[in-house]
Amino acid sequence: MTKLKQRYSKQFILNRSSISSAKTLNLLVLNIMPNKLETEGQILNLCTNYSQNLSFTFLYPQTHHFKTNIVPYLEKTYATLEEVKDEYFDGLIVTGAPVENLDFTQVDYWNEFTQLLNWSKTHVKQRLFICWAAQAALNYDFGIPKYQVEQKIFGVFKHHIKQANPLLHGLKDVFYLPHSRRTTIQSSDVTRHDDLNIILDSSSTGPQLITTVDRRDTFITGHPEYNTNTLADEYFRDRKNEIPINLPENYFYANDPSKQVINRWHDAGIRLFTNWLNQVETL
Repeated sequence: MTKLKQRYSKQFILNRSSISSAKTLNLLVLNIMPNKLETEGQILNLCTNYSQNLSFTFLYPQTHHFKTNIVPYLEKTYATLEEVKDEYFDGLIVTGAPVENLDFTQVDYWNEFTQLLNWSKTHVKQRLFICWAAQAALNYDFGIPKYQVEQKIFGVFKHHIKQANPLLHGLKDVFYLPHSRRTTIQSSDVTRHDDLNIILDSSSTGPQLITTVDRRDTFITGHPEYNTNTLADEYFRDRKNEIPINLPENYFYANDPSKQVINRWHDAGIRLFTNWLNQVETL
C-alpha cells in the first residue's frame, strides 16, 4: 500500500509476538451502516481469534447524503473508491445498510456501489457481503430479486448445518446468528445458478449463507458482527419512533425487554469470520 493511502489504514494486530514475521492481510471495508464507529468496532471484534496481522482500509460512499455531521470524520479516516482504485487487496467486506425497503436503484449510492463491485473483481481476491449488501450483490451479479416480508425478520435464529463446508469449520451442528431485515431472497432463485451454493438455508429466514462455487464470494444474510445490545437498540429506537416492531426472537430473557439480553451468537460469529479470513489467506 502506498504512503498516500496509509493514512486511511487502521491496522489491527492480533499476533503481537511475531509481528515482524507474520503475514499481513490487507482488507477493504465499505462501511455503509449509519453508526460508523460502532460498526468498525464490531468488525474488528470478529477478528479476535485470527492469528495473523490484519490491515483495514475503511471506505465510505461519496455519493451518499449523510444526515449527520460524520463527513469530516470520514474524510479524515476513511478512503473513497477513487483514492484506492489503483490498489490491490486480499479481501473486501461490505456491511449491511438500513435501505432494504428501497429498490436497489433508488439507493443514492447505487451507482458507486456497482462501480465498487466491478472494480473489486480485478483488485480483490475474496469478497464478503453482509445482510443488505448480500442481497444487493446477488441482485447485481446474478439478477436475484429480493422480496418484502410481512413481518420483519428480527431476532436471533437457529442455523442447522446439513453439509460440511470450510466456512462452518468448528461450529456446532446448531448455532445462532442475528437477523434484522424486512426483505429476503428465495432459495429457488439462488439454485437456478450453477455457480452459487447455498450452505445454510431456513424456512423462517431464507438462505443464510451462500457462496460462489469458486469460493471467491461469500454472502451472509444475517449479522454475525452484531454486539450484544444491537438488536435491543434497534427495537427501542423503533418503539420510540412509533414504528411497528415485534420483539426480537430468541433474544430477551423470557421475552421480556426489561430483562437482560441472551447473547447466543458471539462465539459462532467469531468462528464464522475467522473461517472466512483463513479462506482469504489460503485461496
